[in-house]
Amino acid sequence: MAVVVLGTITVTFILSHLVPGNPAILFAGQQATPQEIADWTHRLGLDQPLYVQFEVYLKNILTGNFGLSWSYSYDPILPLIEQSLPNTFTLAAIATALAALIGIPLGVEAAKRGGTRVDSILRIFSVSFVAIPTFWLAQLLQLGFNVGLHVLPYSSYGGSLVYTMLHPIQKITGSFLLDSLISGNFAGFGAIAWSLILPVTALSLYPIGVVTRQTRSAMLGVLSQDYIRTARAYGVPERQINYRYALRNALPPVIVILALIFAGSIVSVVFIEDVFALQPGIGRLISQSTGTGITSSAIGAVDYPLVLALTVIVVIIYTLSNFVADMLHIYLDRRLIR
Repeated sequence: MAVVVLGTITVTFILSHLVPGNPAILFAGQQATPQEIADWTHRLGLDQPLYVQFEVYLKNILTGNFGLSWSYSYDPILPLIEQSLPNTFTLAAIATALAALIGIPLGVEAAKRGGTRVDSILRIFSVSFVAIPTFWLAQLLQLGFNVGLHVLPYSSYGGSLVYTMLHPIQKITGSFLLDSLISGNFAGFGAIAWSLILPVTALSLYPIGVVTRQTRSAMLGVLSQDYIRTARAYGVPERQINYRYALRNALPPVIVILALIFAGSIVSVVFIEDVFALQPGIGRLISQSTGTGITSSAIGAVDYPLVLALTVIVVIIYTLSNFVADMLHIYLDRRLIR
């Protein structure tokens, strides 16, 4: 984990110095004099040797100092990320949970009915879920359930961009959904949960398809083992065979997939948060940092410090997710520690 994170930090540092342009000019202004640009170059440490700059860069990251965001009026980057992560984590966690709760049983059913019509139907659905682009599906859901049926909110937490301003939610974790529940604000919890039905549906269908296919594949391999045939010969109930014996041994690769799905959802949620105008969120930050969003201080400008900070954060999330998956893998399969 340490090697992966350090390698990512090194690569991002190199890329930040390969990008054309001088950050000092951006801070000093386009009409700045050579002396003002030189002052900013010294202030930012850009006149130091490259190895000294890397040492400072590494120390800043380890202390949580990711610099200032160009597209957010030069606000510090770390508070922006801290404000955005809880809501994104909530969406990713719900999508991952639904993938496990729905995808695993569907995969088990497809495996135990292998070659039947039920298996074929489940395989078609799982492939369809994987193949449908998330942003397109999100817009279809908006058109169908809001524009067409008028039953679900179109976008934003609580169904309106100003909902959280008109109905303040006590900040505990930073997640609107969790904070409203923990603080006992059940009206706010209901409104936010209702507004998240479409975003969560759009975000979770792809993971459900992936988990269904992975579970089916792993289960087919386990169900052909001798101990499964022995259990059937002894008259062990089929449900117990499938869910107690076979699924336990088929779970390790599924656990790894779920960990990658959670980490991947942190990035793929960019489409969901953009389409449904869910703010604040990491997806929104990614959109702004890459120049595809509009802020009060920049239109279509790439925010390199924010891009680099988000890259490091996403890599850390990926490595931690893989670490948790490995620990669960060892717990489920004790042969790995022998």
